[in-house]
Amino acid sequence: MNDQRNGDIVMLKLNPMKDLYESPLAPMALADYEAFSKFLNQALHRCHQTERDFNVFLDWAIRALSASLAADSGSRIFLPKTRTAPFALDDLIPLSGIPARGRRTVDLEKSYVVAPIWNNADLMEATEAFSDSGFENVKIEQIFSGAYIEELKLAIIDTPSDVAVPYILSLWDRGSIQMEAYSLKDLAEVLYTDGSKWYLQGEDGDTELPVLEPRMAILYNCGTRRFCGD
Repeated sequence: MNDQRNGDIVMLKLNPMKDLYESPLAPMALADYEAFSKFLNQALHRCHQTERDFNVFLDWAIRALSASLAADSGSRIFLPKTRTAPFALDDLIPLSGIPARGRRTVDLEKSYVVAPIWNNADLMEATEAFSDSGFENVKIEQIFSGAYIEELKLAIIDTPSDVAVPYILSLWDRGSIQMEAYSLKDLAEVLYTDGSKWYLQGEDGDTELPVLEPRMAILYNCGTRRFCGD
């Protein structure tokens, strides 16, 4: 229910939020690593029985999880600013200490863009500028902070960059940006996860970091299995 006063929409709180698991569309952040692993194991068993290609299920999982992460990153604008932690690349997947392959042009039309939209004014200004440009298919030479994982076509843009611009462009299937790129083949040599922790291999042994987003752990393991072999 809403009320309008002086042209502004005012939402009236009638009931507290239902338990998250019982809501009509439970937030995908509740995704469970073990539950998804069970599904993939069942799919693998079916493929053994029917002689089908298991890669079809991995491709589905990669697309579904990437699309979900991209959508949720944009919906951060709707969350209370005082109750949500800032977004950082390493909280999603710890890549900052791993050398990238180099700079790549990222086609936003063909990529899943994880851009943690947060600032109301920035988002409005980016939307207005894009509209005023006639929805221009702009190719931006600026290097955006974050990581582009080549095999997944996943662009993760963290907050030091102006995330609103590439986010808006990607929604309208426009434009390109420059990012540092990583390959799963390189990452698999030094980074792995069991769904609970990330393990980053170094000269002094493994560094253990908590998995804060189970979808990213699932996506990473699906990707390495799909593109790097068993």
